[in-house]
Amino acid sequence: MDMLRKYRCQKGLTLLEVMVAVAVASIALVSFITLVLSSIQMEEHARNVTEAIMVADERMKKVERESFPEVGVTSGMIDPANPMGFVYQQSVKETRFEDIRLVEIEVFWDDRKSSLNVTRYLLKK
Repeated sequence: MDMLRKYRCQKGLTLLEVMVAVAVASIALVSFITLVLSSIQMEEHARNVTEAIMVADERMKKVERESFPEVGVTSGMIDPANPMGFVYQQSVKETRFEDIRLVEIEVFWDDRKSSLNVTRYLLKK
C-alpha cells in the first residue's frame, strides 16, 4: 500500500499534458512557418515591382532622349538570355494636340501574370 501512495504523490507530467503541449507547440510552429513563407513571397514581389519600375523608367528615358516618338506599338524582352524575365510593351498614341504624344510603357513579369504601367505625355522639342 505504501508503494501505491508513493507513486500517486510523485509530481510529474501525464501523457495527456505532454500531448497537449506538443499540439500547442505544433500549432505555433505551423503559424510561424506560414508567416515566414508569406514574408518571403512579399519580399520577392516587392523586388520584382522595384525592378519593373526601374525597367519602365529606363525605357521612358530612352524615349525622351530620342527624337519625337512615332505612333505605334513596340515590345521586347529586357534580357533575351532569360525568357522568363521582364518583357515590355511600349505604346505611343496621338493626342488632340499635334505636338504632344502619349507614351505608355507596360512591364510584365512572372510569365505575364503581373505587370506595371507607366504613362507620360511628351512634348515635341
